[in-house]
Parts: sequence; structure tokens; C-alpha cells
Amino acid sequence: MTELIASLDDATAQRILASIARARVRSGAQELSWTIDLRQALAGAFEVSGQPEPPVSAGDLARQALLLLAEDPATRQAIGTMAGHVPETRERFDFGTTVALAVAVLVALQAHVRFERDKNGRWSIQVEKRPTKDTLLKPLVEKLLGFGSRVGE
Repeated sequence: MTELIASLDDATAQRILASIARARVRSGAQELSWTIDLRQALAGAFEVSGQPEPPVSAGDLARQALLLLAEDPATRQAIGTMAGHVPETRERFDFGTTVALAVAVLVALQAHVRFERDKNGRWSIQVEKRPTKDTLLKPLVEKLLGFGSRVGE
């Protein structure tokens, strides 16, 4: 599955992530807004600065989120199915704004992380379910912070 996800072009990776995120929101996942407060909470919880080199592309961020989501067998199957049905003509997929991609990644993170807001509006983040590979969760947050530094500030 890692090779399949790595081989996805940017538009396809973003399209698959958006489809999964929409389905999860319909099933009850929280649709969070990408804000500076949430960005700071993630940076603190995962002890990352959010300034990766080189800059993170939308496709890299989407592929990293798909790697995390692929840990779930049902989601892994859905990713494989969607990847196998890429249209012959690879039209440019307009995912919308960078905010929409950040929101989709936040939905994906909810498979492992719980986001809570206290009465003062401060975010807290709790890792509830560690992924089987430690190389999935923190790198996704690092990429999100690097990518998301362009929005929400």
C-alpha cells in the first residue's frame, strides 16, 4: 500500500483524501477549522516547529495523510479501490483552498487523535490510538504545520 500511495499524483491523492474526509464527517467525525490556535496546539502536542525544509506540497501532505488512514483495513481497501479507478484523462483536481486540505487532514488525524476545546477556547490534543508505525503520525503533523503555516494566521 505504501508504494501505491507514493505513486499517486498530487491531484489523485488530494481527491482520495477529500472523499475519505467527507465520508468520515458524514459518519460523525468533527470538521475542525484550521486556525492559529489549533496549529499551536498541534505544534505543542507533537513538539514540532512547523517549518520543514523543503516546503510541503499539497500532494505530499495528502499522501502522508493517506498513509496514516491506510492503517485501517477498510480505509486501506477504499484507498486501493479509488486509486485503481483514476480517470484516463488526469484532469486537474481543484481541491479548493489550502484550508480545505488542512481540514481534510484534521479529519484524518481524528483516527488517532482527540481534539478538545475548553471553556476558554483553548485546544488540547490527546493521542488516543498510536499508529502501528511511529513514522506516520508525527510526520503528518509536521507536514500539516509546514503546509498549514500558509493559512489560518
